[in-house]
Amino acid sequence: MTQPRPSGGAAAVTRRPLLEVDHLVMHYRTKAGEVSAVDDVTFTLHEGEALGLVGESGCGKTSVAMSLLRLLPDNAEYKSGEIRLEGVDLLSLSEEQMRRRRWSDISMVFQGAMNAWNPVYKVGDQIKEAMDMHFEPRLSDDEADERIAQLFRLVGLPPEMAGRYPHEFSGGMRQRAVIAMALACDPKIIIADEPTTALDVIVQDQILEELKKIQRELGMSIIYISHDIAVIAEVTDTMGVMYAGKLVEFGPTVDIFGNPKHPYTYLLLSSTPSVTGPRRRLAPLEGEPPNLLNPPSGCRFHPRCPFATERCAVAEPPPEDIGGGHLVACYHWEQVPEFGGLTR
Repeated sequence: MTQPRPSGGAAAVTRRPLLEVDHLVMHYRTKAGEVSAVDDVTFTLHEGEALGLVGESGCGKTSVAMSLLRLLPDNAEYKSGEIRLEGVDLLSLSEEQMRRRRWSDISMVFQGAMNAWNPVYKVGDQIKEAMDMHFEPRLSDDEADERIAQLFRLVGLPPEMAGRYPHEFSGGMRQRAVIAMALACDPKIIIADEPTTALDVIVQDQILEELKKIQRELGMSIIYISHDIAVIAEVTDTMGVMYAGKLVEFGPTVDIFGNPKHPYTYLLLSSTPSVTGPRRRLAPLEGEPPNLLNPPSGCRFHPRCPFATERCAVAEPPPEDIGGGHLVACYHWEQVPEFGGLTR
């Protein structure tokens, strides 16, 4: 675990807003009732910025990502809010208009590179199919082949690998090819959803370094989705911490990592061991996330929070800017102790 460092977009706060998510609410309809998966989430992604969303499994991170692309299952329903890309509300677009926006404006590196590929088609042909759907005018075969070769070189793959089938790629190579596909149509934003899942730690580090290098070279914006707070700290400029569908803390990664002020963030970091450095006692994050069919009243974290009072169970705390764009949704953030940080 390292202290976070700028990934190339540290000055993003001075740049033009590219993506604005404004009070987004999205539920899943189930036989048991409505699941409150994304509840009043608001954040802004600037040009050239790397933004991370972190939290436990089931907290709503991937639901936010799929909401941005409008690739939710049929039982999902947007209740309210806006998702504005360069001022255009994506939720107001027709399905055909949105289809044209995917991959060309906003694309995604999905979890599980093995499942991202059709096993009976060559990898290059599958990337070419994506380009055929979104490039206007359509590229010639020679132009498409040259672009795929450029993309493969960019992600550290030999261009000749484009003529091979997915089973001929290692796990790390498949993930690099997925990144190449996400880049194929020159998107303004890439969403990387757990981009290093199921890879060994050496390959994980290589993939993350590759993504940071690509972001620097192309000047694009990236949204990282991960349950691993160490990954988010390593590669992002700004981070948001999600709990039970809520964005409970948001701000510069360096600030949140070094001085977490929401009790959930503090306990999340305190329960993460360091590989080296002085030994310290871990503070376990006790309890279980709430059932989003029937979430707790008030602050959703209050049943697990060591600082909770009666007020927390009655009224939901609004986000409060505690300085420098560091927002915390907690009535008792001033009681959260100083955090010593993590070192490697």
